[in-house]
Amino acid sequence: MKVKKLSIAFLLSLITLFVGTSDVLAQRGGRKTTAPAPARSTAPPPAVLNNVDTLTMIRRSNRLNVGVASFIPWAMHDKNGKLIGFEIDVAQKLAEDLGVELHLMPSGQSSLLDNLLSKRVDILITGMYPTPQRALLVNFSDPYAKSKIELIASRDKMRDKGDRRHYNDPDVTIGVVSGAVYESIARAEFPKAKIQLFDNEAELMEAVGSGSINAAMASTPGPEFAMKHGNARIFRPLADPINTMDESLAIRKGDVDFLNYLNTWIRFHERNGWLKAKREYWFEGTDWADQL
Repeated sequence: MKVKKLSIAFLLSLITLFVGTSDVLAQRGGRKTTAPAPARSTAPPPAVLNNVDTLTMIRRSNRLNVGVASFIPWAMHDKNGKLIGFEIDVAQKLAEDLGVELHLMPSGQSSLLDNLLSKRVDILITGMYPTPQRALLVNFSDPYAKSKIELIASRDKMRDKGDRRHYNDPDVTIGVVSGAVYESIARAEFPKAKIQLFDNEAELMEAVGSGSINAAMASTPGPEFAMKHGNARIFRPLADPINTMDESLAIRKGDVDFLNYLNTWIRFHERNGWLKAKREYWFEGTDWADQL
């Protein structure tokens, strides 16, 4: 009897030892499945909670708010006060493809970024040049146009002065639109000249045409239009443009889906020729001038 009891006890101890060892081995091998898995949080991460999907909001509200600024022929008023121009066509086509209503919100160049960052507009379609400083504030799309920055001059003030050194002079005043990238370019190219700021391009062209300033810096084809319709009061003193810049759409930081959509939209309309045709109409001719 004692031998049988000892045998049973010994057998039970072996079974207990084997089960315990198996648990340890299973844990080390990652095979144990009897322990309950730790509970997982179902809450989205803070980045998702704080993200604002502008593209979804535009479609939900059925409204695209577009910030524009007055530049010939990007955005300008026709005889009836209606906004027309390259950027207006771009904005209308973008709203059409999104299937929403377009609301144009014109402002001065210096107010554009504030309007975007404060969410008064959804996007800036105003031929904005991407710069490292601006890219800290907004996201830029792929380029959808290019423009040359030209110097034009008053014939009364600067007649026969066709060299850069004539404009890098303390007695020379060069006008630029306030908030535009031309200001920094003008100061870099002509550090000795006085730089005068204007609220819009129309006032700038009037000032150089009337001779109240010596010269002005603007994007093509604005200078060409001013020379053609300025009764010979304006001329281009330099043979080559000051600079050539890309133009991009600008949206708020964090809008990855919106940015992807815009880049897809640009590539699509580059391939089908729509953007090329619009650039040719507005920038390579002045058939639109009789609308003003």
